[in-house]
Amino acid sequence: MMRAIVVDDELLVAEQIDRMLVNAGVKVLGRCVNPHEALGMAKALQPDVLFLDIEMPELSGLEIAERVYADKLDMEVVFITAYNQYALDAFRVNALDYLLKPVMEEDLQRSLERVGIRRQYRGGTVNSGGQRSPIASLFGKFALYLDGGPEPVRWVTSKCAELLAYMLLQPSEKEVSKWELIEALWPVQHAEKAGINLRSTVSRINKTLRDCGSGMALASVRNGYRLVSSDEAPAMDASELEHFVLDTIEPNSDNLDHVEQLVLRCSRPFLQEFDGVWCEPYRKQYHQYFLHLGKRLLLYYEKAETEPFKALRLADLLVEHDPYDESLREAALKLHHRTGGSQRATAYYEAYAELIHTELGALPGDALTALLRTLTS
Repeated sequence: MMRAIVVDDELLVAEQIDRMLVNAGVKVLGRCVNPHEALGMAKALQPDVLFLDIEMPELSGLEIAERVYADKLDMEVVFITAYNQYALDAFRVNALDYLLKPVMEEDLQRSLERVGIRRQYRGGTVNSGGQRSPIASLFGKFALYLDGGPEPVRWVTSKCAELLAYMLLQPSEKEVSKWELIEALWPVQHAEKAGINLRSTVSRINKTLRDCGSGMALASVRNGYRLVSSDEAPAMDASELEHFVLDTIEPNSDNLDHVEQLVLRCSRPFLQEFDGVWCEPYRKQYHQYFLHLGKRLLLYYEKAETEPFKALRLADLLVEHDPYDESLREAALKLHHRTGGSQRATAYYEAYAELIHTELGALPGDALTALLRTLTS
């Protein structure tokens, strides 16, 4: 589990970020409103990430960050600021990211992902060929990171990103015909123009991959291409999710933090920015994988008698992705009853009943209705 310290001289802001971090599955080791105490707390508790308000009286967040790096403390720094003008100063002292007030959940999640990537791959060395370890994120916006760096590789065009994502999803070393690629990415273009666009896009991808030292390339083979790598294939969140599901790896006390982070990462839309028809089968497949692993994690929470609010957050997340799954609704109903009693459970049931009546012209299932009676009797 990622560990954090929050430093902000405004108590309400510090408390808000504390709550948001806890909701995101982060363990908050400490919260500090006195900037003079921040460095000592960081040294004593050794968090993975230090969330620092830039503008504080007497001692600014920038000064604290400079001392953190001068003392070679092994932690990331994310700044919190009300003004964009501090962004350059933030990166001048090697901060990983900065958040603008009021802090939004999606921005905080982005920072946590960067922290996770940096921490996971910290210490990796460049091999003798100058290549760098790649990791691809296919949930949310497609991104390729190298050596755990905070910034993804930048592509010349969106088609470069889309074509590479398509190739990453193919079986290792598979040869993909140019006709398949044209049908997937340029389905309405004339064949000759589409062929030119394909060759141009491949060329741009290979230049970008070469310039950043990724060790990957799209190699021309007969009438198509295949993705080759001088080392192991890139790590991918999609592959990791598939591995957990198909190899039936159950959540347990040893892998719990990892599974929780994986479920959270994979709750985002798959290949979010691409609208090609080719994406749809993959979206359905990985959506099912996400639900499968999420349900297994929820079952683990139930057996381990995990703190109910934490389990409820997971249940509600899964329901967002599959609102008509009554097994999920039953789990959520039990948790609403545990956390809010009969009144809250009844309100949850009635909201669901109204939803399916409006959307489907249906009633809640007998099992869910019977469960409500049992809980509220």
